[in-house]
Amino acid sequence: MRDGWTGRNRCNLINFLVYCPKGTVFLKSVDASHASKTADLLFRLFTEVVLYVGIENIVHIVIDNIVNYVAAGRLLEKEFPNLFWSPCAAHCINLMLQDIGKLAEVVDTVSHAANITKYLYNHCHPLFLMRQYTYRKEILRSAPTRFAINFIALQSILAQKDALRSLKQCVDIVKLTELLVRVLRVVDSEDKPAMSFLYQTIFKAIHEMERRFQRNKTKVKPSLDIMDSRWDLQLKRNLYAAGYWLNPHCFFNVDEFEKHKFTTSGLLDVIEKYAYADPDLLDKLTSEMRIYKNAELDFGRSAAIRERSKVMLGIISLS
Repeated sequence: MRDGWTGRNRCNLINFLVYCPKGTVFLKSVDASHASKTADLLFRLFTEVVLYVGIENIVHIVIDNIVNYVAAGRLLEKEFPNLFWSPCAAHCINLMLQDIGKLAEVVDTVSHAANITKYLYNHCHPLFLMRQYTYRKEILRSAPTRFAINFIALQSILAQKDALRSLKQCVDIVKLTELLVRVLRVVDSEDKPAMSFLYQTIFKAIHEMERRFQRNKTKVKPSLDIMDSRWDLQLKRNLYAAGYWLNPHCFFNVDEFEKHKFTTSGLLDVIEKYAYADPDLLDKLTSEMRIYKNAELDFGRSAAIRERSKVMLGIISLS
């Protein structure tokens, strides 16, 4: 995983980290302050890391959504044919929220919410009264840096609406964005890997948005268009489709999987890419795919069947 960081002295660092079953490990930092971060330079840096870690130990490289990083990712795939890369899912969800935040009706409401919180926290007596009537529950203040914060602040204000007597317009915005914020929390979690839940959570969020606004589809359409565009351009990856297919919670839910059978094609693409030029490995992977699909051997044990409904169940509730 690649993460950029700029210090107070304008030092521009590129950090490289490795995520594995035991957690996230810092690998190294590169000072890129005095270099133009072209696709070729990034490609060379990424290649050094890949060779150091070992191509046989890497499945997926996560990088930024910026054009030069995307170009570097494509060069990496060309150099290492069985390697996968994708933009950061959390960053993509944040960009969806940023785009939604630019819609005119959202701008007005977020601005109103910011004025309310600014007034409350800048005046002692109103702040004292607010804390008294909300039983000392705070209102999260909007911030310009993390786009989700604005919508979390609206949720906080709405939760205290009886005490504050304010903001009807924020109801609709919260009904929309709280679902996307939950997706962000899933993909940005450091506790458990969430790759196998990205497809499910994003589609559940879209479905729930449509259900909540089924009587007023024009209100939800701009936000859905934004999400569809970002999804198609940045996150619609075969690796995430494979994660969905190989997630027993999703695959063995017959009614749900029926809607997403197209992920089978994504899984096959991943298997063929990963087994690049190795027919024996391809045969082994497709054989294990069949064993999993038919719940044979250990996949058919009662303990394995019970676990299907328990895997990370708490983080995917969007209703």
